[in-house]
Amino acid sequence: MERSTAGRHPLAAIRVPSRLSGGNARRIAAAALASGLALTALAVSSAGATAAGGTLNIAVVAPFTGPGANFGVLLSAPCKAAVSVINASGGVRGNSLSCLSVNDFGDPADAVPSVEKAFATTSGIVSAVGLESNTAATVVPLVEKQNIPFFTANGLDSFDRQTNAFFYRMSPADDQNGAAYAVAAKQLGFSKVAVIYANNIGAEGNIPGTLAAVQKLKMKLTINLTIPGDETSYASTVQRVISSKPQAIIFYADPQTSGTFMQNYSQLTGGKLPPMITAGSNEVPDFLTALKPVVSTTYLTKQIYYVGQSLDSKLPAYKTYAAAMTATGAPAALLGAGVISALYDGINIMSLAMIESHSTSGPVYNKAIVALTQPHKGAVVVHNFAAGKAALNALHKIQYVGTGGTIKFNSHHNFVGNFGIVQENAAGIPSQLSVIPGAKVLANA
Repeated sequence: MERSTAGRHPLAAIRVPSRLSGGNARRIAAAALASGLALTALAVSSAGATAAGGTLNIAVVAPFTGPGANFGVLLSAPCKAAVSVINASGGVRGNSLSCLSVNDFGDPADAVPSVEKAFATTSGIVSAVGLESNTAATVVPLVEKQNIPFFTANGLDSFDRQTNAFFYRMSPADDQNGAAYAVAAKQLGFSKVAVIYANNIGAEGNIPGTLAAVQKLKMKLTINLTIPGDETSYASTVQRVISSKPQAIIFYADPQTSGTFMQNYSQLTGGKLPPMITAGSNEVPDFLTALKPVVSTTYLTKQIYYVGQSLDSKLPAYKTYAAAMTATGAPAALLGAGVISALYDGINIMSLAMIESHSTSGPVYNKAIVALTQPHKGAVVVHNFAAGKAALNALHKIQYVGTGGTIKFNSHHNFVGNFGIVQENAAGIPSQLSVIPGAKVLANA
Protein backbone atom coordinates (compact mmCIF):
# COMPACT_ATOMS: atom_id res chain seq x y z
CA MET A 1 0.00 0.00 0.00
CA GLU A 2 0.99 3.62 -0.30
CA ARG A 3 2.59 5.25 2.71
CA SER A 4 1.53 8.52 4.34
CA THR A 5 2.91 11.61 2.64
CA ALA A 6 2.45 13.98 5.59
CA GLY A 7 5.28 16.47 5.90
CA ARG A 8 6.81 15.61 2.52
CA HIS A 9 7.15 17.82 -0.51
CA PRO A 10 3.97 17.43 -2.60
CA LEU A 11 5.87 16.20 -5.66
CA ALA A 12 7.09 13.26 -3.61
CA ALA A 13 3.48 12.18 -3.24
CA ILE A 14 3.12 11.46 -6.96
CA ARG A 15 3.83 7.75 -7.30
CA VAL A 16 4.23 6.11 -10.69
CA PRO A 17 3.18 2.43 -10.77
CA SER A 18 5.85 0.05 -12.02
CA ARG A 19 3.34 -1.45 -14.47
CA LEU A 20 3.16 1.78 -16.50
CA SER A 21 5.10 2.07 -19.72
CA GLY A 22 7.91 4.58 -19.99
CA GLY A 23 5.73 6.96 -22.04
CA ASN A 24 2.94 6.95 -19.50
CA ALA A 25 5.40 7.33 -16.67
CA ARG A 26 6.88 10.42 -18.30
CA ARG A 27 3.41 11.90 -18.80
CA ILE A 28 2.58 11.39 -15.13
CA ALA A 29 5.87 12.93 -14.05
CA ALA A 30 5.28 15.90 -16.33
CA ALA A 31 1.80 16.39 -14.92
CA ALA A 32 3.20 16.27 -11.41
CA LEU A 33 5.87 18.87 -12.20
CA ALA A 34 3.43 21.16 -13.97
CA SER A 35 1.07 21.09 -11.01
CA GLY A 36 3.68 21.25 -8.27
CA LEU A 37 3.25 24.89 -7.32
CA ALA A 38 -0.53 24.63 -7.38
CA LEU A 39 -0.41 21.55 -5.16
CA THR A 40 1.94 23.26 -2.72
CA ALA A 41 -0.40 26.23 -2.44
CA LEU A 42 -3.60 24.16 -2.29
CA ALA A 43 -5.52 25.09 0.84
CA VAL A 44 -6.82 22.24 2.93
CA SER A 45 -10.10 24.03 3.54
CA SER A 46 -12.06 20.81 3.06
CA ALA A 47 -10.80 19.51 6.38
CA GLY A 48 -12.51 22.35 8.26
CA ALA A 49 -15.91 22.08 9.88
CA THR A 50 -18.95 23.23 7.90
CA ALA A 51 -21.57 25.45 9.52
CA ALA A 52 -25.05 24.01 10.02
CA GLY A 53 -27.53 24.68 7.25
CA GLY A 54 -24.99 24.22 4.47
CA THR A 55 -24.10 21.49 2.04
CA LEU A 56 -21.53 18.79 2.67
CA ASN A 57 -19.97 17.65 -0.60
CA ILE A 58 -18.82 14.09 -1.19
CA ALA A 59 -16.32 14.03 -4.04
CA VAL A 60 -16.92 11.11 -6.40
CA VAL A 61 -13.54 10.75 -8.12
CA ALA A 62 -13.99 8.67 -11.27
CA PRO A 63 -13.84 8.83 -15.07
CA PHE A 64 -16.96 10.58 -16.39
CA THR A 65 -15.77 10.87 -19.98
CA GLY A 66 -13.71 8.69 -22.32
CA PRO A 67 -13.50 4.90 -22.62
CA GLY A 68 -13.85 4.36 -18.88
CA ALA A 69 -16.92 6.57 -18.43
CA ASN A 70 -18.94 3.53 -17.37
CA PHE A 71 -17.02 3.67 -14.10
CA GLY A 72 -18.40 7.14 -13.49
CA VAL A 73 -21.90 5.64 -13.57
CA LEU A 74 -20.72 2.72 -11.48
CA LEU A 75 -19.16 4.83 -8.72
CA SER A 76 -21.72 7.65 -8.63
CA ALA A 77 -24.71 5.39 -8.03
CA PRO A 78 -23.91 4.42 -4.41
CA CYS A 79 -23.23 8.06 -3.53
CA LYS A 80 -26.60 9.16 -4.88
CA ALA A 81 -28.30 6.31 -3.01
CA ALA A 82 -26.57 7.06 0.30
CA VAL A 83 -27.15 10.81 0.02
CA SER A 84 -30.86 10.29 -0.66
CA VAL A 85 -31.25 8.15 2.47
CA ILE A 86 -29.18 10.48 4.66
CA ASN A 87 -30.95 13.65 3.52
CA ALA A 88 -34.36 11.98 4.01
CA SER A 89 -33.29 11.38 7.62
CA GLY A 90 -32.45 15.03 8.26
CA GLY A 91 -28.89 15.09 6.99
CA VAL A 92 -25.79 15.44 9.14
CA ARG A 93 -25.57 18.05 11.91
CA GLY A 94 -28.06 20.29 10.17
CA ASN A 95 -26.39 19.97 6.77
CA SER A 96 -27.58 18.24 3.64
CA LEU A 97 -25.25 16.03 1.59
CA SER A 98 -24.48 16.26 -2.12
CA CYS A 99 -22.41 14.20 -4.57
CA LEU A 100 -19.75 16.16 -6.47
CA SER A 101 -18.53 14.56 -9.71
CA VAL A 102 -14.74 14.91 -10.10
CA ASN A 103 -13.57 13.66 -13.49
CA ASP A 104 -10.27 11.75 -13.43
CA PHE A 105 -10.64 10.89 -17.15
CA GLY A 106 -9.44 7.33 -16.43
CA ASP A 107 -5.91 8.61 -16.95
CA PRO A 108 -3.34 9.01 -14.13
CA ALA A 109 -1.73 12.10 -15.68
CA ASP A 110 -4.88 13.91 -16.81
CA ALA A 111 -6.46 13.26 -13.42
CA VAL A 112 -3.99 15.47 -11.54
CA PRO A 113 -5.08 18.97 -12.66
CA SER A 114 -8.75 17.99 -12.64
CA VAL A 115 -8.69 16.70 -9.07
CA GLU A 116 -6.58 19.63 -7.88
CA LYS A 117 -9.01 22.12 -9.41
CA ALA A 118 -12.02 20.45 -7.82
CA PHE A 119 -10.57 20.67 -4.33
CA ALA A 120 -9.21 24.16 -4.83
CA THR A 121 -12.46 25.66 -6.13
CA THR A 122 -15.21 23.77 -4.27
CA SER A 123 -15.95 24.45 -0.63
CA GLY A 124 -17.43 21.99 1.82
CA ILE A 125 -15.82 18.79 0.51
CA VAL A 126 -15.81 16.61 3.62
CA SER A 127 -15.14 13.16 2.15
CA ALA A 128 -14.45 11.30 -1.07
CA VAL A 129 -15.29 7.98 -2.70
CA GLY A 130 -14.29 6.25 -5.92
CA LEU A 131 -10.59 6.61 -6.76
CA GLU A 132 -10.48 3.60 -9.06
CA SER A 133 -7.43 1.55 -10.02
CA ASN A 134 -6.43 3.27 -13.27
CA THR A 135 -5.76 6.60 -11.56
CA ALA A 136 -5.27 5.70 -7.90
CA ALA A 137 -1.46 6.00 -7.99
CA THR A 138 -1.67 9.75 -8.65
CA VAL A 139 -5.11 10.61 -7.27
CA VAL A 140 -4.94 8.97 -3.84
CA PRO A 141 -1.96 11.12 -2.75
CA LEU A 142 -3.85 14.28 -3.78
CA VAL A 143 -6.91 13.29 -1.74
CA GLU A 144 -4.74 12.26 1.22
CA LYS A 145 -3.44 15.82 1.39
CA GLN A 146 -6.97 17.14 1.96
CA ASN A 147 -7.11 15.46 5.39
CA ILE A 148 -10.57 14.05 4.73
CA PRO A 149 -11.60 10.40 5.07
CA PHE A 150 -12.17 8.59 1.78
CA PHE A 151 -13.37 5.15 0.72
CA THR A 152 -11.60 3.90 -2.38
CA ALA A 153 -12.68 1.38 -4.99
CA ASN A 154 -9.15 0.85 -6.30
CA GLY A 155 -7.69 -2.64 -6.22
CA LEU A 156 -3.97 -1.90 -6.45
CA ASP A 157 -2.13 -4.30 -4.18
CA SER A 158 0.38 -1.52 -3.45
CA PHE A 159 -2.23 -0.21 -1.00
CA ASP A 160 -2.48 -3.48 0.96
CA ARG A 161 -0.16 -2.19 3.66
CA GLN A 162 -0.73 1.56 3.46
CA THR A 163 -0.53 3.70 6.60
CA ASN A 164 -2.48 6.87 5.81
CA ALA A 165 -5.07 7.50 8.51
CA PHE A 166 -7.72 8.80 6.09
CA PHE A 167 -7.63 5.85 3.66
CA TYR A 168 -10.33 3.12 3.79
CA ARG A 169 -10.96 0.20 1.45
CA MET A 170 -13.75 -2.35 1.87
CA SER A 171 -13.25 -4.17 -1.43
CA PRO A 172 -10.61 -6.74 -2.40
CA ALA A 173 -7.20 -5.92 -3.85
CA ASP A 174 -6.55 -6.95 -7.45
CA ASP A 175 -4.44 -9.97 -6.54
CA GLN A 176 -7.27 -11.21 -4.33
CA ASN A 177 -9.87 -10.61 -7.05
CA GLY A 178 -7.63 -12.44 -9.52
CA ALA A 179 -7.40 -15.44 -7.23
CA ALA A 180 -11.17 -15.38 -6.75
CA TYR A 181 -11.73 -15.79 -10.50
CA ALA A 182 -9.65 -18.97 -10.52
CA VAL A 183 -11.28 -20.31 -7.35
CA ALA A 184 -14.69 -19.65 -8.91
CA ALA A 185 -13.68 -21.47 -12.10
CA LYS A 186 -12.60 -24.46 -10.05
CA GLN A 187 -15.79 -24.36 -7.97
CA LEU A 188 -17.84 -24.29 -11.19
CA GLY A 189 -16.14 -27.48 -12.34
CA PHE A 190 -13.58 -26.16 -14.84
CA SER A 191 -10.03 -27.53 -14.77
CA LYS A 192 -8.63 -26.04 -18.01
CA VAL A 193 -8.80 -22.26 -18.35
CA ALA A 194 -7.48 -19.54 -20.64
CA VAL A 195 -6.61 -16.23 -18.95
CA ILE A 196 -7.13 -13.08 -21.04
CA TYR A 197 -6.82 -9.57 -19.61
CA ALA A 198 -6.73 -6.11 -21.20
CA ASN A 199 -3.47 -4.20 -20.88
CA ASN A 200 -4.63 -1.55 -18.42
CA ILE A 201 -3.82 -1.07 -14.75
CA GLY A 202 -7.26 -2.08 -13.52
CA ALA A 203 -7.19 -5.41 -15.36
CA GLU A 204 -3.50 -6.34 -15.28
CA GLY A 205 -3.33 -6.13 -11.50
CA ASN A 206 -5.45 -9.28 -11.35
CA ILE A 207 -2.99 -11.42 -13.31
CA PRO A 208 -0.57 -12.45 -10.52
CA GLY A 209 -3.42 -13.58 -8.26
CA THR A 210 -5.12 -15.50 -11.06
CA LEU A 211 -1.96 -17.33 -12.13
CA ALA A 212 -0.99 -18.15 -8.54
CA ALA A 213 -4.42 -19.60 -7.82
CA VAL A 214 -4.53 -21.61 -11.05
CA GLN A 215 -1.25 -23.22 -10.02
CA LYS A 216 -2.22 -23.84 -6.40
CA LEU A 217 -5.54 -25.34 -7.43
CA LYS A 218 -3.71 -27.65 -9.89
CA MET A 219 -5.70 -26.37 -12.86
CA LYS A 220 -4.33 -26.32 -16.40
CA LEU A 221 -3.55 -22.90 -17.85
CA THR A 222 -4.13 -23.31 -21.59
CA ILE A 223 -2.94 -19.81 -22.50
CA ASN A 224 -2.23 -16.49 -20.74
CA LEU A 225 -2.65 -13.34 -22.86
CA THR A 226 -2.67 -9.59 -22.31
CA ILE A 227 -4.51 -7.79 -25.10
CA PRO A 228 -4.63 -4.12 -26.16
CA GLY A 229 -7.93 -2.36 -25.59
CA ASP A 230 -10.44 -1.22 -28.19
CA GLU A 231 -8.88 -2.87 -31.25
CA THR A 232 -11.04 -3.30 -34.36
CA SER A 233 -10.32 -7.04 -34.43
CA TYR A 234 -8.86 -9.73 -32.18
CA ALA A 235 -9.25 -12.56 -34.69
CA SER A 236 -5.63 -13.77 -34.58
CA THR A 237 -5.56 -13.63 -30.79
CA VAL A 238 -8.88 -15.42 -30.52
CA GLN A 239 -7.59 -18.17 -32.81
CA ARG A 240 -4.71 -18.77 -30.39
CA VAL A 241 -7.19 -19.08 -27.53
CA ILE A 242 -9.37 -21.48 -29.50
CA SER A 243 -6.36 -23.62 -30.37
CA SER A 244 -5.48 -23.93 -26.66
CA LYS A 245 -8.87 -25.66 -26.07
CA PRO A 246 -9.97 -24.13 -22.76
CA GLN A 247 -13.06 -25.31 -20.92
CA ALA A 248 -13.63 -21.72 -19.80
CA ILE A 249 -12.03 -18.31 -20.13
CA ILE A 250 -11.12 -15.97 -17.29
CA PHE A 251 -11.59 -12.66 -19.05
CA TYR A 252 -11.40 -9.01 -17.96
CA ALA A 253 -11.60 -6.04 -20.33
CA ASP A 254 -13.73 -2.94 -20.93
CA PRO A 255 -17.13 -3.38 -22.60
CA GLN A 256 -16.03 -2.36 -26.11
CA THR A 257 -13.02 -4.69 -26.07
CA SER A 258 -15.16 -7.50 -24.66
CA GLY A 259 -17.78 -7.10 -27.38
CA THR A 260 -15.25 -7.18 -30.20
CA PHE A 261 -13.34 -10.12 -28.71
CA MET A 262 -16.45 -12.26 -28.22
CA GLN A 263 -17.79 -11.34 -31.66
CA ASN A 264 -14.56 -12.60 -33.23
CA TYR A 265 -14.73 -15.74 -31.08
CA SER A 266 -18.28 -16.45 -32.21
CA GLN A 267 -17.42 -15.88 -35.87
CA LEU A 268 -14.50 -18.32 -35.72
CA THR A 269 -16.38 -21.08 -33.90
CA GLY A 270 -19.82 -20.84 -35.46
CA GLY A 271 -21.27 -19.40 -32.28
CA LYS A 272 -19.79 -21.95 -29.90
CA LEU A 273 -18.33 -20.02 -26.94
CA PRO A 274 -16.62 -21.15 -23.74
CA PRO A 275 -18.11 -20.03 -20.41
CA MET A 276 -16.67 -16.74 -19.16
CA ILE A 277 -15.58 -15.85 -15.62
CA THR A 278 -15.24 -12.08 -15.34
CA ALA A 279 -15.01 -9.27 -12.80
CA GLY A 280 -17.94 -8.20 -10.66
CA SER A 281 -17.20 -4.65 -11.81
CA ASN A 282 -18.45 -5.71 -15.26
CA GLU A 283 -21.97 -5.83 -13.84
CA VAL A 284 -22.74 -2.58 -15.63
CA PRO A 285 -25.23 -1.88 -18.44
CA ASP A 286 -22.43 -1.04 -20.90
CA PHE A 287 -21.00 -4.56 -20.61
CA LEU A 288 -24.36 -6.19 -21.26
CA THR A 289 -25.04 -3.77 -24.12
CA ALA A 290 -21.70 -4.58 -25.77
CA LEU A 291 -22.26 -8.34 -25.64
CA LYS A 292 -25.97 -8.57 -26.49
CA PRO A 293 -25.51 -8.12 -30.26
CA VAL A 294 -22.72 -10.71 -30.53
CA VAL A 295 -23.71 -13.59 -28.21
CA SER A 296 -26.95 -15.43 -27.52
CA THR A 297 -29.28 -14.63 -24.65
CA THR A 298 -28.59 -18.11 -23.29
CA TYR A 299 -24.87 -17.35 -23.19
CA LEU A 300 -25.47 -14.00 -21.47
CA THR A 301 -27.64 -15.52 -18.78
CA LYS A 302 -26.19 -19.00 -18.33
CA GLN A 303 -22.52 -18.89 -19.31
CA ILE A 304 -21.18 -15.60 -17.94
CA TYR A 305 -20.18 -15.64 -14.27
CA TYR A 306 -19.41 -12.38 -12.47
CA VAL A 307 -17.09 -12.78 -9.48
CA GLY A 308 -16.53 -10.14 -6.84
CA GLN A 309 -17.20 -9.08 -3.30
CA SER A 310 -20.20 -10.92 -1.88
CA LEU A 311 -23.47 -9.27 -0.85
CA ASP A 312 -26.24 -10.73 1.30
CA SER A 313 -29.70 -9.78 0.04
CA LYS A 314 -31.23 -11.07 3.28
CA LEU A 315 -29.49 -8.47 5.43
CA PRO A 316 -31.46 -5.39 6.56
CA ALA A 317 -28.67 -3.11 5.30
CA TYR A 318 -28.90 -4.59 1.82
CA LYS A 319 -32.66 -4.08 1.66
CA THR A 320 -32.31 -0.38 2.50
CA TYR A 321 -29.48 -0.11 -0.01
CA ALA A 322 -31.38 -1.83 -2.83
CA ALA A 323 -34.44 0.33 -2.26
CA ALA A 324 -32.34 3.51 -2.32
CA MET A 325 -30.46 2.45 -5.46
CA THR A 326 -33.73 1.68 -7.23
CA ALA A 327 -35.35 4.93 -6.11
CA THR A 328 -32.44 6.99 -7.41
CA GLY A 329 -32.47 5.28 -10.82
CA ALA A 330 -29.39 3.09 -10.49
CA PRO A 331 -29.17 0.24 -13.04
CA ALA A 332 -30.42 -3.02 -11.55
CA ALA A 333 -27.18 -4.75 -12.55
CA LEU A 334 -25.26 -2.79 -9.92
CA LEU A 335 -27.19 -4.41 -7.09
CA GLY A 336 -24.97 -7.48 -7.30
CA ALA A 337 -21.64 -5.62 -7.18
CA GLY A 338 -20.04 -5.55 -3.75
CA VAL A 339 -17.52 -2.87 -4.68
CA ILE A 340 -20.49 -0.54 -5.25
CA SER A 341 -22.34 -1.28 -2.02
CA ALA A 342 -19.05 -0.87 -0.12
CA LEU A 343 -18.96 2.80 -1.13
CA TYR A 344 -22.57 3.20 0.01
CA ASP A 345 -21.65 1.69 3.38
CA GLY A 346 -18.59 3.94 3.54
CA ILE A 347 -20.67 7.09 3.11
CA ASN A 348 -23.05 5.93 5.84
CA ILE A 349 -20.15 5.23 8.17
CA MET A 350 -18.48 8.59 7.53
CA SER A 351 -21.78 10.42 8.07
CA LEU A 352 -22.45 8.59 11.33
CA ALA A 353 -18.89 9.38 12.44
CA MET A 354 -19.64 13.09 11.99
CA ILE A 355 -22.64 12.73 14.30
CA GLU A 356 -20.70 10.66 16.84
CA SER A 357 -17.81 13.16 16.93
CA HIS A 358 -20.04 16.27 16.75
CA SER A 359 -17.94 17.55 13.87
CA THR A 360 -17.74 17.64 10.08
CA SER A 361 -13.99 18.27 10.23
CA GLY A 362 -12.09 15.40 8.59
CA PRO A 363 -9.33 15.02 11.22
CA VAL A 364 -11.94 15.04 14.00
CA TYR A 365 -14.60 12.68 12.69
CA ASN A 366 -12.04 10.34 11.15
CA LYS A 367 -11.14 9.19 14.68
CA ALA A 368 -14.62 7.72 15.11
CA ILE A 369 -14.87 5.69 11.89
CA VAL A 370 -13.27 2.36 12.83
CA ALA A 371 -15.00 2.22 16.22
CA LEU A 372 -18.41 2.50 14.56
CA THR A 373 -17.87 -0.84 12.80
CA GLN A 374 -16.56 -2.77 15.80
CA PRO A 375 -18.61 -4.82 18.26
CA HIS A 376 -18.38 -3.62 21.84
CA LYS A 377 -20.35 -4.07 25.03
CA GLY A 378 -23.68 -2.30 25.04
CA ALA A 379 -23.48 -1.23 21.38
CA VAL A 380 -26.70 -0.98 19.40
CA VAL A 381 -26.33 -2.87 16.11
CA VAL A 382 -27.63 -0.71 13.24
CA HIS A 383 -28.03 -1.46 9.54
CA ASN A 384 -28.76 1.95 8.08
CA PHE A 385 -28.09 5.63 8.61
CA ALA A 386 -31.48 6.50 10.12
CA ALA A 387 -31.19 3.87 12.85
CA GLY A 388 -27.59 4.84 13.56
CA LYS A 389 -28.42 8.54 13.81
CA ALA A 390 -31.32 7.86 16.17
CA ALA A 391 -29.18 5.66 18.42
CA LEU A 392 -26.33 8.18 18.53
CA ASN A 393 -28.71 11.04 19.31
CA ALA A 394 -30.01 8.91 22.18
CA LEU A 395 -26.39 8.72 23.40
CA HIS A 396 -25.95 5.02 22.60
CA LYS A 397 -22.82 3.48 21.15
CA ILE A 398 -23.42 1.74 17.83
CA GLN A 399 -21.99 -0.94 15.55
CA TYR A 400 -22.80 -0.44 11.86
CA VAL A 401 -23.29 -3.73 9.99
CA GLY A 402 -23.27 -3.23 6.23
CA THR A 403 -24.63 -4.72 3.03
CA GLY A 404 -22.21 -7.64 3.16
CA GLY A 405 -22.28 -8.17 6.93
CA THR A 406 -19.84 -7.25 9.69
CA ILE A 407 -16.98 -4.97 8.68
CA LYS A 408 -13.54 -5.66 10.16
CA PHE A 409 -10.85 -3.19 9.15
CA ASN A 410 -7.28 -4.35 9.63
CA SER A 411 -4.49 -2.06 10.82
CA HIS A 412 -4.08 -0.77 7.25
CA HIS A 413 -7.77 0.17 6.94
CA ASN A 414 -8.46 -2.67 4.51
CA PHE A 415 -11.29 -5.17 4.77
CA VAL A 416 -11.84 -8.25 2.62
CA GLY A 417 -15.05 -10.20 3.08
CA ASN A 418 -16.41 -13.15 1.15
CA PHE A 419 -16.75 -13.41 -2.63
CA GLY A 420 -19.84 -14.17 -4.67
CA ILE A 421 -20.50 -15.84 -8.03
CA VAL A 422 -23.27 -13.94 -9.80
CA GLN A 423 -25.26 -14.32 -13.01
CA GLU A 424 -27.64 -11.85 -14.63
CA ASN A 425 -30.93 -12.39 -16.40
CA ALA A 426 -31.68 -10.88 -19.81
CA ALA A 427 -32.75 -7.60 -18.16
CA GLY A 428 -29.44 -7.36 -16.31
CA ILE A 429 -30.86 -8.20 -12.89
CA PRO A 430 -28.23 -10.09 -10.86
CA SER A 431 -28.65 -13.25 -8.82
CA GLN A 432 -25.93 -14.66 -6.58
CA LEU A 433 -25.37 -18.36 -7.24
CA SER A 434 -22.93 -19.14 -4.45
CA VAL A 435 -20.48 -17.68 -1.96
CA ILE A 436 -16.74 -18.27 -1.83
CA PRO A 437 -15.28 -17.80 1.66
CA GLY A 438 -12.73 -15.00 1.74
CA ALA A 439 -10.29 -17.25 3.59
CA LYS A 440 -10.36 -19.72 0.69
CA VAL A 441 -9.49 -17.01 -1.80
CA LEU A 442 -6.69 -15.58 0.35
CA ALA A 443 -5.22 -19.05 0.80
CA ASN A 444 -4.87 -19.42 -2.97
CA ALA A 445 -3.79 -15.85 -3.85
